[in-house]
Amino acid sequence: MKNVLIIYMAILGFSATAQRHEAPKSAPKAELKQNLTAEQKAALRTKKMTLALDLTEKQQKEVKQLFLKEAKARKTVKKDRKNQKKLSATERFERKSQVMDKRIAHKKEMKSILTEAQYTKWERFAKKRMKRRKQKRKDHQNHG
Repeated sequence: MKNVLIIYMAILGFSATAQRHEAPKSAPKAELKQNLTAEQKAALRTKKMTLALDLTEKQQKEVKQLFLKEAKARKTVKKDRKNQKKLSATERFERKSQVMDKRIAHKKEMKSILTEAQYTKWERFAKKRMKRRKQKRKDHQNHG
């Protein structure tokens, strides 16, 4: 009887841990970001960058305008993407090429706004951010 009880407890323990599902940690952040306007997103990104890089008033205004322009562009791209079906190889290439062109332009604009020291620090942050995104995407693909 004692052995049966131990086996029953072990099975119960295994089944309880096997069914434990953790909610994604980023769900509240993602919800928050979706509810913000382009202006609000630009303002928050600017403040975050100001804290990290100690931007001047002039730099803050320029960075905010850049972020606002990009946020509006992202919104239109997102709407277009919802209406599209699966892309052909040529269309995928075109989209990736456009994304890379936008990144290059963004980098040039940031370089013209920031000081050399700020730009170096910003680049380090950007590389870390990209690394985290790739890791997150990789983790998501492995679990999904």
